[in-house]
Amino acid sequence: MKAFVAAAIFAVVIAFGASQVLNGSFQEPSYSAFSTEGARVGDPGSNLVSE
Repeated sequence: MKAFVAAAIFAVVIAFGASQVLNGSFQEPSYSAFSTEGARVGDPGSNLVSE
């Protein structure tokens, strides 16, 4: 039982650490990540259909 609790705590700690790393440095908005001439992605909100 101790090994299961330790594994569950370890999994939670690893998941939290991974979420902090991914949210902090690897994710970018699409309009800044794909800012080449071939990609037609503008500022968010400028290509909405119903508004």
